[in-house]
Amino acid sequence: MSSPTSTNKGDLKRIIKCFCGCTDMTVEEVRRIYRLANSVRETLLDSEASRLLRQFMTLHRSGDRSEAEQYLDIYEKCSEFLKEDQHTFAQNNIEELCDLGLPYDLEQDMTRRMLNGQQTDIKLGLNRIQGKCCKEIEVSQNFDDFKKAILKKLAH
Repeated sequence: MSSPTSTNKGDLKRIIKCFCGCTDMTVEEVRRIYRLANSVRETLLDSEASRLLRQFMTLHRSGDRSEAEQYLDIYEKCSEFLKEDQHTFAQNNIEELCDLGLPYDLEQDMTRRMLNGQQTDIKLGLNRIQGKCCKEIEVSQNFDDFKKAILKKLAH
């Protein structure tokens, strides 16, 4: 599963395959991601860790997407909306979030914020949704299994 590789200094580093086997990672990279996994928010803010979490969830899915995957989709969509400074948040954006599985109470909150029209209030609403997503992912079996799988990779 892991193999040594030579570095510029001539020493050997262990290489570990990611969950799907498509990416080689050093043990140090895997340790870094494991440290990030102590916080869902830190995991999701790191593009590599977030990508690995998504791959892990996809590979270990049986049937429909789990709630944790839905919350990950919602979190990422909110991130897209937050990055778009000139974007006018509209009903179709709320519908996009609802299609991903946004809970009704958060849909109602965002509708109220959208009708208010204050960009600051809309951004606060999107941040609130992301906070809810982080909490739901953190308590999910998927995230717990993800952390255990990283630890298992480090043990091999």
